[in-house]
Amino acid sequence: MSTISLCMIVKNEEAVLERCLKSIKNVVDEIIIVDTGSTDKTKSIAKKFTEKVFDFKWINDFSAARNYSFSLATKDYIMWLDADDVVPKRTAEYLIKLKQHLSKDVYMLKYNTGFSNNKPTFSFYRERIIKNCAQAHWQGCVHECITPFGNIERLNIAIEHRKVNFKQNNRNLNILKQTLKQRQLSPRELYYFGRELFDHKQYKKCISVLNKFINSKLGWVENIIDSYDILHDCYMQLNNANKALNCLFRTFSLDLPRANICCKIGDFFINLKKWDNAIYWHKLALNCQKVDTKGAFVYSFYYNYYPYLQLCKSYYEIGNIEKSKYYNDKAGKIKPDCQIVKNNKIFFSKLSNKDNL
Repeated sequence: MSTISLCMIVKNEEAVLERCLKSIKNVVDEIIIVDTGSTDKTKSIAKKFTEKVFDFKWINDFSAARNYSFSLATKDYIMWLDADDVVPKRTAEYLIKLKQHLSKDVYMLKYNTGFSNNKPTFSFYRERIIKNCAQAHWQGCVHECITPFGNIERLNIAIEHRKVNFKQNNRNLNILKQTLKQRQLSPRELYYFGRELFDHKQYKKCISVLNKFINSKLGWVENIIDSYDILHDCYMQLNNANKALNCLFRTFSLDLPRANICCKIGDFFINLKKWDNAIYWHKLALNCQKVDTKGAFVYSFYYNYYPYLQLCKSYYEIGNIEKSKYYNDKAGKIKPDCQIVKNNKIFFSKLSNKDNL
């Protein structure tokens, strides 16, 4: 049987650390906690689960802290988690069995980071369990990663990212700006710099950075597709719908159509009240193939719930009430408690009563 070291970096995580460690303690053979400057009870909580609690001076570089934690691992494989991650029971049970025959270099697990009614709405694959070797090396000052190597296996199990009391802050943006003063950003760092700028509503700067990332031709295709999606949103915020639409169409030369892209094209035509065009694109979204095995960001609601609602609206506008009701009901099956769906049902009921008078 192979063994696993859990390596974590933490700072002021007293609200979530115990929850995380309880969910994984029976899976791993070693727990290593690297603290980067906690002033709360984080370290005392960690010591309930392991004696291997170490300090690391924070130097505004997540990879440096992660690599230090990995350097302390003594087992065959290394697993990483963030303090606000949770390992579901099904995943833990699967991993215990997997230890009997671990053989790949890298195991990719789904990372569910967005939820609605406790169902994942946003997910992607991450390198999660890595053979303890020199190639298990983190890169990137923020949104750090290990480039997958050797034999890779994607597992249909997930880790859940369950934040509490989330607040937008400038930490990652400031780290990237500071790093940029010292050296050029890698393509991945440049991509995430653009994302951070967008999140901080610095749309013109975001456009400049993401275009630089795309034009470098060194980025991962999934990040390029997502960049065009973000550029669309930037141009919409700047009231330039034609440039926004052009960004969406550029993604089709890179890979299969994505549901979120098709929905946004459909929305473009809804805004123009071109209902037949909108219906075409939202129906196309329903038929899009999920490409999560490629590592893409997957926004699940764009594959069903959202296009159902938009089809409900478009069919109503062209006078096809039956199809409008049909798609509203389809949306309701995805989100039974959705207030929009409930309001639509009330509207259709009143409409039917009026017709029967």
